[in-house]
Amino acid sequence: MKLVHYLFLLGMILLLNNIALGKRYRSKPVPITFSTVYGISQLNSELNQLISANLANADISVYVKSMKYGDMLYARNIHQPLTPASTLKIFTAEAALLYLSPEYRFSTQLLTDAKSVKNGILQGNLYIVLSGDPTLTYYDLVDLMLSLKTQQIRAVAGNVYIDNTAYDQRFYGPGWVWKDTNYCYAAPISASIINHNCLSFKVTPSKIPGRAAQVVTSPKYFYPPIRNSVITKTKKTRSCSVRLTGDTSSIISIDGCMPRGKYAWGVSYVVADIPEYNRALFKNLLNRLSVNVYGNVTFGSASNNLSLIGAHNSKPLRLLINDMLKKSDNIIAGALFKKLGQLYTREPGSWENGSFAVSQILAKRAGVNITGMRVLDGSGLSPDNLATSAQMMQVLDFAFHHYATSYEFISALPIAGVDGTLKHRMGYIARKVRAKTGTISGVASLAGYTVTAEKEPLAFVIMINGSKGMGWRYKALEDKMTTTLTRYVRNTNSR
Repeated sequence: MKLVHYLFLLGMILLLNNIALGKRYRSKPVPITFSTVYGISQLNSELNQLISANLANADISVYVKSMKYGDMLYARNIHQPLTPASTLKIFTAEAALLYLSPEYRFSTQLLTDAKSVKNGILQGNLYIVLSGDPTLTYYDLVDLMLSLKTQQIRAVAGNVYIDNTAYDQRFYGPGWVWKDTNYCYAAPISASIINHNCLSFKVTPSKIPGRAAQVVTSPKYFYPPIRNSVITKTKKTRSCSVRLTGDTSSIISIDGCMPRGKYAWGVSYVVADIPEYNRALFKNLLNRLSVNVYGNVTFGSASNNLSLIGAHNSKPLRLLINDMLKKSDNIIAGALFKKLGQLYTREPGSWENGSFAVSQILAKRAGVNITGMRVLDGSGLSPDNLATSAQMMQVLDFAFHHYATSYEFISALPIAGVDGTLKHRMGYIARKVRAKTGTISGVASLAGYTVTAEKEPLAFVIMINGSKGMGWRYKALEDKMTTTLTRYVRNTNSR
């Protein structure tokens, strides 16, 4: 069984994307020849030389281990806690696969306590139960609310309750840099995540300078009122920009200027006031469907003895994990983090119980030594997260050999030169590396799997904590070190 498992995983690492992407990549890249690295001694020497030549005033931790033989090939500061950035998603992914199972789905539900519908009127209250689904869209909610019409419900005699109690009301992770929260990659993590809690629209200049630009919205989103004060300037204007602000009345204000021309500017707005946005959205949907509400649209928790009217289920977890790791999606990571906390502790999902759940799942099911490990947000956005290369290696080692979920985990990692966050890196060794990247200010990390010149599968972890503005140099070092691993030959007698 071990041999079959090893051959399966090796074949997956080398061939999965050759098959899946064969039509897309017909032309073969010009091969680059690298000198072979013979034996552990030479491997250590080359990696040490790369580090000494490329790092100054930075902390680096590196761990390389054979997934075939189980021996350690290189170790440097493997017990030093460092900020992992987005490689932390490796912890979130494996914990979710282990605890929730690859086929788990988020469910957003319409429930009622009514016993009957008379003359098209629901004789009771309607509950909209939000589960923290990170992939829920406005279109999904439109389809869900249409289930009222399919059951000939034209009015609600009682109230419409929005149940957002699956997660707590602390939407931003511990230690998140405040300026990040203005961007969609750090949008709020709440029980209600609709279109990633990020709205996109375009601003198109007028053909006549001095006149207002035009805001162009998309039917994919529900928008609060937009107050537009953007003025069109002459075509030669170079110093124009637009600014977005939101106020307490949930109005999006956009002002500034843009040069006359034929090109529109794309703008993204992070939904900050989640409850008011939800209330306005569902009022609008009920109005669009001509469903009258005799009571109020408000917030409340659904009890356990309600009847189901309709439900929307997300794609299975294995596909969410794929998006999370390939694209380094912080919203999916944060939602899974809180969902694990909710289900593990049977309390509303929070950053605190998410941290507890992920740590305990990895410790009890994957045998990870969690001493000193600090997992605060599931995504790696917080610079206060801490992990060691040894802890990261334990997760990678377990994930590789855990047959029940190894395929889902490994196949979700970005592939060098092919897709995800490694699409434009290491193209000269394309498909030989599957790894999760990590980048925040002053931090670069890379962790995953590669194969040697003899097709031996290795797991590796590289974490660098250094100076701001040096990310490009740190990534270049990661690429060089990983490339060195692909040149490694265990048999020194083959020289």
